[in-house]
Amino acid sequence: MNRQLLSDILSEMKKNLKESKGIGDLKAGALFALGQQLDAIFYYLGHELGNIINVKPTENENEITEQLMGIISEYHLGEVEIVQSSDEIIELRLRRHSSIKDLINKGIQSESNFCSFEAGILAGIVEKMSDFHCFAQEVSCSLQSGNDFCEFMIVFQKE
Repeated sequence: MNRQLLSDILSEMKKNLKESKGIGDLKAGALFALGQQLDAIFYYLGHELGNIINVKPTENENEITEQLMGIISEYHLGEVEIVQSSDEIIELRLRRHSSIKDLINKGIQSESNFCSFEAGILAGIVEKMSDFHCFAQEVSCSLQSGNDFCEFMIVFQKE
């Protein structure tokens, strides 16, 4: 793994997201720094990027979801809807996020979840906010379901 190349790519991704610019080329470039196993690599990239975004630490469930919604908006990660939130789990829907916004309504389908980057970035952001290890998973991808949103679940690992 080329750690310096990865660091440069993550910095550029952060800048582009904040400026509402595309990051598709950067995702492909990151593969050269990391190797294969795409889902794991994209989750890792998202998680690492989520960890370098400035957040305010909090354990309050409402503050976590409010801050998460603000960060998603600030970095143009998509249009977010919180479906459920507790001190153990956050379920949300993302519309028009970076991995699928150019693929929706073009007849492109996937047999598996496609948005591991977004799952990773959500986990990284919430983990940094809450100071608990978190895992995020895409539970329904719009490229599978035909919906105009992807659904994610973020789980807090408190024990």
